[in-house]
Amino acid sequence: MTMAVADRYGWHRDELYYLASSRHPALGYVDYPPITPLLARLDQAIFPGSLPALRLLTVLAGAAIIVIAALIARELGGNELAQTLAALAVLISPMFVGANILFQTVSFDELVWAVASLSFVRLLRGADSREWLLLGLVFGIGLETKYTVIGLGIAMLVGLLATKSRWHLASPWPWLGFGIAILVLVPNLTWQVGHNWDSVAYTIAHRGATDGPIAYVLQQLLLAGPQLLPIIVMGVWWLWRDEALRAAAVTIVAVELFFLLIGGKAYYPAPIYPLAFAAGSIWFVELMRRRWIRRLAVAGAVALTLVLLPIGLPILPAKAMADSGIWKARKDFADMVGWPDFVEQVTTVYQRLPLSDRGSVMILASNYGEAGALDFYGRGLPPVVSPHLTYYYWAPAKMSPSTVIVVGYQRGYLARLFGDIEQAGTITNFLGLRNEEYGKAIWICRSPLVSLDKAWPRLKALD
Repeated sequence: MTMAVADRYGWHRDELYYLASSRHPALGYVDYPPITPLLARLDQAIFPGSLPALRLLTVLAGAAIIVIAALIARELGGNELAQTLAALAVLISPMFVGANILFQTVSFDELVWAVASLSFVRLLRGADSREWLLLGLVFGIGLETKYTVIGLGIAMLVGLLATKSRWHLASPWPWLGFGIAILVLVPNLTWQVGHNWDSVAYTIAHRGATDGPIAYVLQQLLLAGPQLLPIIVMGVWWLWRDEALRAAAVTIVAVELFFLLIGGKAYYPAPIYPLAFAAGSIWFVELMRRRWIRRLAVAGAVALTLVLLPIGLPILPAKAMADSGIWKARKDFADMVGWPDFVEQVTTVYQRLPLSDRGSVMILASNYGEAGALDFYGRGLPPVVSPHLTYYYWAPAKMSPSTVIVVGYQRGYLARLFGDIEQAGTITNFLGLRNEEYGKAIWICRSPLVSLDKAWPRLKALD
């Protein structure tokens, strides 16, 4: 079903940014490591300009997580029914339904966590200690995918130290695995050194960017799925009962607390759910001996998922989605709407410029979504630059246009850069959906008070 609606609303602002990043191969980017842009580059080399093809990668990652959840259940001793239920829990969990429709780091991060969880369980159950090397490699790949996997590593360490499984740390293998993870990360660290450790600054700037601890907990419940909460809770309890697996139970709790304490976003710890689903499914099978009770419970869980499906997937027609207000609950939908309209409106402003202005003109966008859309949809436009995140580094070294078309900034801010500011348009979209861009002015700025390249460091934005 996900692929059937993969291109219903259009490109998401983040996807346009990943495409732009893929056209600028590097060892790192301000707000994410290089693996996701690399995957986008490979995908678009085969299927240029195809949104379904790009999103197919995250759908495949989501399918792999479903399989791995079943494998974790099997590793924990679950029978075929428990394995099937673990896979089903991932399939219907709102977090995994909603995340894998978009090409983002999230899906690949979830896959890394699932593989790491499987390997960790295997080690706790007595697998060859050399498998710590494999786990280290998985973490290294994870660190090159999304930095939040650090939280999982810390939680696993807490799980080991807090239980009798700490004996693993007396072996050299976990530490050699840690060394492999750092070794894999070295290329990205090299990029960080050459780019002012901007990823660290970005992370610090976003610390605490949540709605508070109460909202964090409530959002966790919604992401996991209210119908699956008993499976998660009892999964932790089931793991805790087994002394050999107790470190896994502590890991689940620790990773949730870690991101709560540092002010992380609610979805950051969500990739730990498959581990809890796997254990909880075994508990469910052990407890619910009567087949009709199991079937009723599963049917109820699936039914609730179907009710919530329009929030997770773009199954509604675009106009129905806009009119219903679902986009207010799922901002991602709003971020998929209006980009062709936006680019057409900016293009119209450019085409109306006097020929005398066109010899020295640039377009300045306030954020990566606007810049990414102009780069992707724009035809015959002047150079597009943005000081937002990694776009900051893609600007030409010399920038001294006499005329700048500007989107996304307020007049008062622009008055510090230009002596002549004229509003030439207003951004709208065909649905009238009031997303982040709707209603913003399109400016024509002349008489620069300072050249754009001189002002560039002041414009840099890491938020």
